[in-house]
Amino acid sequence: MNKSTVIIAFIICLLCFGCKTISKTNIIVDSNDASRSIKTIAVMHFNDQLLPKKGVTGTLVKTISTANAGEMLASIMSRELSGLGIYEVRSRTDIAKIINKSKANEKELVERRDYDRLGKLLGVDSVVIGKILEFKLSSSLIYERGTVSFVAECIDTKNGNILWTIDVNESAAYEDEIELAGKAMRTAIEKLKKELR
Repeated sequence: MNKSTVIIAFIICLLCFGCKTISKTNIIVDSNDASRSIKTIAVMHFNDQLLPKKGVTGTLVKTISTANAGEMLASIMSRELSGLGIYEVRSRTDIAKIINKSKANEKELVERRDYDRLGKLLGVDSVVIGKILEFKLSSSLIYERGTVSFVAECIDTKNGNILWTIDVNESAAYEDEIELAGKAMRTAIEKLKKELR
């Protein structure tokens, strides 16, 4: 096999991989009616510890990890949940002010899973705790691919029960990860709205 055949085969493989769209959104709602009694909600900073710390990696295919993906995804989810009209959603700005005023650390509060304290501190019935599995943009000379994968749980602050879960895995060619995250979140929240009816 000569060098040009190998290069052509590599380019064809990249194009095929680059054009395939992966889309998976699972919504699980607790079967009891507890989720219907929730009126106020706060979306906490998503845990982004699983993401690579380096900004750009790779030689032929560059992968760019987004800095501050946890805050970005929490803000997107807060905005989309506000549009539902089901909950009164604490803004990310208000959450930051309340936590700073109390001299607490948001990441530590979430890691401790002290939902009762979070509920009292923020004045909410429930909190959304999320974990980001992937949030990146991969690009080469011939294609670009955004990938977003996360799990978010809405938890009752009074008893710690999980009211609903959103599990998303999205990957699409020629979309950056931030644009893809917005679309994936809108789709997930629309599905959640149907499940909560």
